[in-house]
Amino acid sequence: MLMSEAIEQYVRYKEGLGEKPRVKKYVLLSFGKYVGLSMQLDCVAERSCSEYLHQKGFKSNVATQYWFCIYSILEGFFNWAISRGHMSHMPLPTSKPCKPKDFRPYIYTNAELESLFKTALNYRKRCNIMHPYVIQTMLKVTYCLGLRPSETVSLQVIDIDFEAKTVLIEETKFYKSRLLPFGIEVESVLRNYMQWRNKVAKEQGLTSDCLFFDKRNNQVKLSALQAAFRLICKAANVSRNDKERSDVRLQDLRHTFATNRIIQWYKEGKDVQLLLPVLSTYLGHCNIDSTATYISFTPELQKEASLKFQKYAES
Repeated sequence: MLMSEAIEQYVRYKEGLGEKPRVKKYVLLSFGKYVGLSMQLDCVAERSCSEYLHQKGFKSNVATQYWFCIYSILEGFFNWAISRGHMSHMPLPTSKPCKPKDFRPYIYTNAELESLFKTALNYRKRCNIMHPYVIQTMLKVTYCLGLRPSETVSLQVIDIDFEAKTVLIEETKFYKSRLLPFGIEVESVLRNYMQWRNKVAKEQGLTSDCLFFDKRNNQVKLSALQAAFRLICKAANVSRNDKERSDVRLQDLRHTFATNRIIQWYKEGKDVQLLLPVLSTYLGHCNIDSTATYISFTPELQKEASLKFQKYAES
């Protein structure tokens, strides 16, 4: 079987399992172009795999987390091919470099969140195609609802139900949809935004149903929101100095939401272990293990967990 045919079949297989294998497809096509999409799958050599992994996954002669991501994707692909008789051997190298330490998400303080939201209205010294109020609302919605940034940019007007006080997150990661309830504060943010949106949409002649749009009447793209967020962080002087390999990220708003939710449950005396599946479902995760990666053990969380344990020990 040709490399190109195998990749196509594997991607369809993953889609049939309910996945959105966009990253897998990208990596496999990149690897296929490197070794030759017209190559017979069983002719892939270990040397080619090693060279590709080193070229893509090393930085300053040190293996990055991306190296292990690529390795895992290729391993899944080759195991699938072997199980179906398309390959007779595993071409990946058996020895692996030392794995870098797990990346820790950044958890914003309340003061930093307030600063980011405030700065979003005046972070640009010159006019551009983005409405500052749109960006501010997107950041608030991302944090307050714990959304993936890609979910925020995909929201449509019809997804907001003020009567039921819910937001519909439709067919995102793993093709899953979910209804998220919102409280008074989020309702106020969304109602104020909708009043502004209806006014500006009429002035601009907007006909699209997208919730968040720019001055050209286009739906705000994820890359544009990420670029704006980096500028906002710089203007607000919000950064991390803990020597992690990445600075503060837009995605960290979602991590902060999850961590703060756990802290609040501890303060309310709730059974956190019992509620973790609820948080997992709310975030759109397939299992609790995925949710655990979103929770960072901050000093405040450690304090609340210790108090909970102390009460348990004394009872």
